[in-house]
Amino acid sequence: MARPARSCVSRGAAGPERARWAVGARRPHVVIVSDLDGTLLDHATYAADPASPVVARLVAEGVPLVLCSSKTRAEIEAIRNPLRIRHPFIVENGGALFLPAGYFPFPIDGTREADGYHVAEFGLPYRQVVAGLLEASGRLGIPVVGFHGMSVEEVARETGLSLEQARAAKARAYDEPFRLSVEDADHEGRLCRALEAAGLRCVRGGRFLHVTGAADKGTAVTALAQLYRRVHEDVVTVGLGDGMNDLSLLGAVDVPIIVRNRAADPAGDLIRSLPDARVTDLEGPAGWAAAVRAVLDAPDRLAADAGRRRP
Repeated sequence: MARPARSCVSRGAAGPERARWAVGARRPHVVIVSDLDGTLLDHATYAADPASPVVARLVAEGVPLVLCSSKTRAEIEAIRNPLRIRHPFIVENGGALFLPAGYFPFPIDGTREADGYHVAEFGLPYRQVVAGLLEASGRLGIPVVGFHGMSVEEVARETGLSLEQARAAKARAYDEPFRLSVEDADHEGRLCRALEAAGLRCVRGGRFLHVTGAADKGTAVTALAQLYRRVHEDVVTVGLGDGMNDLSLLGAVDVPIIVRNRAADPAGDLIRSLPDARVTDLEGPAGWAAAVRAVLDAPDRLAADAGRRRP
C-alpha cells in the first residue's frame, strides 16, 4: 500500500530562501505549485524562455515556486538549479516530496534523509509499480511499451529529449510512463481500470500514460501546504497545470490555474472538471508567465478567490 500523507517537516536552521519568504512583506503569503511540461516548459521544446523573467521575479521576491511533475528528481534538479529555485519539489506524479534540509524551522517526522534533503515518500517503489503494470497488461493481453523496457536512445527518440535528459528521465523511483503498443481507446480504458482495481493509479500525461501507487500530486501538495501554514496562517496556495494528471494538484490548492495545452487536454476535460479555475488565454510558458504575473500583481483578488474556494 502507498504510504499515507503525513505532516513532514525538516530539522535545522532556516536557509536564506525560507527566511526571505518568512519575513517578506507580501500579504497573503503566496506559494506557487507548478507542473512543468506544457506549463512552465514548452510542450515541444522543453524551454522555459517566455517564463524565465517571471521565475526570476519569484526568486527575487522570495515567493516559493514548488515544481510538481511526473519528472524524476534528476530531471527536476537539472531544471531548478539553473533557475536558482531552492524550494521543495514533488517528483513522479506525487511519488515523493523533497524538502531541502533546514528549509522549515521545526523538527521533522516520518521522512528519510538523502543528499541534503528530507524525503517524504507517498508512492510505491518503482519495481512494484512496473510489476503491477506488466501483470495487468499480460492478463488482459494488451501489450505496452514502458520506460523500464526502453533504452536511453529510445526514450530520447520518443520524447525529443537529449540523451542526457533521457537518461535522467529513466532514473525512476515511483512512476512508470508507458504507452500501448497499438493505440486503442477501449484497451486503454480496460487496462487503466484493471490497474486501479489492483490499487494503482493510471493517469494520462502530455505524451504517455503513467502508472503509480495510490498517491498523487494532490497528496504531496496537501502535505506541503500544511508545513507552510505552520510558518504562516495566511498562506494562499496557487497551482498551475495543463493536463488530467494535474487534476489532483489543482484540486488541492486554493487558487487553481489551468494553462491551455491542446496536446495535454485536447478534449477540454480538465477545464470541465474544474469550472472554478482560472484558465489562461495563451498556451505553455507564455500563458504560465501571464498567469503568475497576475497573481503577483493582484494579491487582493488572489485572497478573494482563495476565500471563495475554501469551505
